[in-house]
Amino acid sequence: MLPGHLPGDQPDFLLASAADDGRDLLATATSDWDRRIPDCPAWNAAELVGHMGSILAWMATIITTGRAVARTDREPPPAGRSTLSAWYEGHLARTLAIMRQADPSAPAWTFSSRGDHRVGWWHRRLAVEIAIHRWDIQHATAASTNVPPESIGRLVAAAGIGEFLTEFLPGLLETADPRVREGLRGTLHLDPADQHGGLGPWRVDLDARTLTTTDHSPADTAIRGSCSDLLLWLTNRHPSPGPEIFGRADVARAWLQLQR
Repeated sequence: MLPGHLPGDQPDFLLASAADDGRDLLATATSDWDRRIPDCPAWNAAELVGHMGSILAWMATIITTGRAVARTDREPPPAGRSTLSAWYEGHLARTLAIMRQADPSAPAWTFSSRGDHRVGWWHRRLAVEIAIHRWDIQHATAASTNVPPESIGRLVAAAGIGEFLTEFLPGLLETADPRVREGLRGTLHLDPADQHGGLGPWRVDLDARTLTTTDHSPADTAIRGSCSDLLLWLTNRHPSPGPEIFGRADVARAWLQLQR
């Protein structure tokens, strides 16, 4: 089963997942607005919530109009923290309602590199984005609470892996620093330990910058872990204990230098 056609790539499932992760993100963030986010080092918890709320408002505007909206025109979060939670909760509820009411096949602007300009493209984008940032804030609190972050749901993580490899990775490799690009060579095999029902594995030809489905020869570099851990590794997060790396460790090290 190819990425983009996963069992979880369905509107109701993705939006229900986004609702759960969105609520958990806020509940964790409010425990300490000043908490720094290790995997988003420019942000504290309040700034992460502000970012996610602005993204929600941005997505809602795009879906209701169908037109492109510049990222620089996103609604800024409120200046005071006293209203931040209510502002975020309002945008979460409104955006989910708009997405539920919209026809997933209706045309809408997206930044898809594959020309997928449908409302449904945003369902997956929201579910993956908010799941990763929910993990970010829970990971940030783990050191003080001794409660590890909840893994990203298997189907959402698998959808996110497919999205990253097909939509984002070719462009990232194209614009990467030449020294980083030189280190990302050969084939990369992502092997989900929790695969079943068509979830993975995924194989990337880093030289051709394409996802391959027919090459079954041994890969130069293999990464094995849960779908959650694989997506987090792809997006430069640091799950613990994290995925296992086999083969060319230099490729895995170069990956960490790729700008997301």
